[in-house]
Amino acid sequence: MNATAKGNPNLTKESFDLMSGLVGKKAALMTMDLMTEESKLRYRSFYPCGDMLIGLRYAEPQPGKVGFKPGRSQKIINGQIVSEPRTDVQFTPPLVPHHAEHVYGFWHINDQQEMVMNLKLGDDRRLTVLIEGYPERGRIDRFAWFCLECLNPLYMAQLETAKVGLSGYYAVQEDAFEVFNNDESVRTCSECGTVHPVAYSIFPWKDTEAEREARALW
Repeated sequence: MNATAKGNPNLTKESFDLMSGLVGKKAALMTMDLMTEESKLRYRSFYPCGDMLIGLRYAEPQPGKVGFKPGRSQKIINGQIVSEPRTDVQFTPPLVPHHAEHVYGFWHINDQQEMVMNLKLGDDRRLTVLIEGYPERGRIDRFAWFCLECLNPLYMAQLETAKVGLSGYYAVQEDAFEVFNNDESVRTCSECGTVHPVAYSIFPWKDTEAEREARALW
């Protein structure tokens, strides 16, 4: 029989100690004002919040430094590219290739589910909030490219994100871009001969001229 807490017969000692410890636990309040310039800059990539990663993507008719041209949310499902309606909440199951048009120029494939919340800001402006679990050991992130005509696989790079962190994540991404963008033979489909546009990152201010043109295409 479990021992009861001293002075309180309604609680076990274990429960009492747990509750008492939680009362005195130091914890930071986590709040976010989505529309401040600080939030736009902090969350333009991904930012750790407890056990989650949070990212903010602003879609605007005339994008500024941290904004993007509105585009489609696309996934590869049942052998075809599907444009998914931008509903209030969207989920991407593990290992489903997904691409946000005009936001990043590759198909992202990871081992965890992702959740997206789309908020309408008015004047054709939209905010997308991306939420996923903080990368745990063993999780693999992949940057992949398929022929946009026949979906023949072209190239892929992958990494264990927990080992290298977000800085390593972007370093592997940049290396993959260098291989994919600088060799047209890598971007040329061996099945149908279609040449894929170059890749681009979520940082539009870093675009080369070719990447800027590709961002407008897909």
